[in-house]
Amino acid sequence: MAEYSELIKRFDKIRDYMRDFYIYGFKARNDFKSKSSRSYDNEKRRIESYLSEYMSFRHDENGKNMFISVDHAYISSNPLYRAFKAKTFTKNDIMLNFYIIDILTDNECLTAGEVVEIISKKYTVFFENPISLDIATIRNKLKEYEAIGLLVSNTSKKKLCYSLNKSDINISEIYDALLFFSEISPLGVVGSYLIDKCDNRENYLTFKHHYIMHALETEIVELLLKAINDGRYVELINHNQCNSNNKKIKIIPLRILISVQGGRRYLAAFDDQTQKFFNYRLDCIKEVKISDKCNEFDIYRTKLKEILEFTWGVSYDNHKKTEKLVMTLHITHKENYIIERIEREGRNGTLAKINDTTYKYEVLVYDVREMMTWIRSFIGRIVKLECDNKNIERIFHSDLNRMYQIYLGGELDDIQ
Repeated sequence: MAEYSELIKRFDKIRDYMRDFYIYGFKARNDFKSKSSRSYDNEKRRIESYLSEYMSFRHDENGKNMFISVDHAYISSNPLYRAFKAKTFTKNDIMLNFYIIDILTDNECLTAGEVVEIISKKYTVFFENPISLDIATIRNKLKEYEAIGLLVSNTSKKKLCYSLNKSDINISEIYDALLFFSEISPLGVVGSYLIDKCDNRENYLTFKHHYIMHALETEIVELLLKAINDGRYVELINHNQCNSNNKKIKIIPLRILISVQGGRRYLAAFDDQTQKFFNYRLDCIKEVKISDKCNEFDIYRTKLKEILEFTWGVSYDNHKKTEKLVMTLHITHKENYIIERIEREGRNGTLAKINDTTYKYEVLVYDVREMMTWIRSFIGRIVKLECDNKNIERIFHSDLNRMYQIYLGGELDDIQ
């Protein structure tokens, strides 16, 4: 029987488990069907070792449900980053890490063969399996370190040499910027790793809305951003929440979209088989593989930019006509915060002042239905609502009538 370890080789092994069982919280142990109950226990122990102080539970008809409970006012950094820092490694991996850096600190530029020679003379006695330290192993390790930025290479006298990638940046001087980056960036885990290299100091940052769960999508986002930067197709496995099926699709990734209201993140992409643009929820993407080059990438990217000018949420169709919404509002001189909110949240709409207390907001979008939640937040200030889509007007007034019935009596008077 393999010995239990809290370290993991691949993050995707634990990502879905953390999300379904501990963040969304809608699964209990009895719902874990993919493997044995021992697998459940091992994953549970791993997560508890990372997040023990944030674990809570409740009992319902399905049994005991564990979940992560976090008060944003009392955390200085995203605790989910801890899972990324639990990657497994061998004894040789960690020793090579220090030996290669030590050797290149004392030597300006060395070939893979010269690194092997120095290790053989000074350090081989410490390795469990010295035979594995051939030139191919060292060369692969040097290439790996170059890929992640620890080393740089150059050709000298027709030989490929490696040296340390030196930087004069003082991380401590940008400590506050790193704190902010680590909590708001889609790749914030990078900032978290850098912060670990600084001395602990007081953190003055707090967030009203802090969407920590998106840290679990970091690897997915990194691959998608790389594909977007290189203008390539991706092959991804997308999970359909309606039927719980996984579907493999090949698309052209164009942009990462983040909701300013709910924090949910999407991939905006083009499917050249259906010739349509789609949005895919990042938390439903299971796997990403970068594929071949897309020669029409810039064309699709430009077209998406045009479509987004008339998009409110995640629904868009460049073949559909836009709908115009006009909302007249009563805003007093003491409610400038309402004006600021509309200007901040109104997307591509315009706000015009009619008189001292009356303002008119106008916008063109593909789907006004996506605006309904936002529109309802101004009830009490809305003087008039007009829309090309008359069904939107009917829905709005029907909702108001129902609210009057609930709060002012009538057939729904006994609803509490």
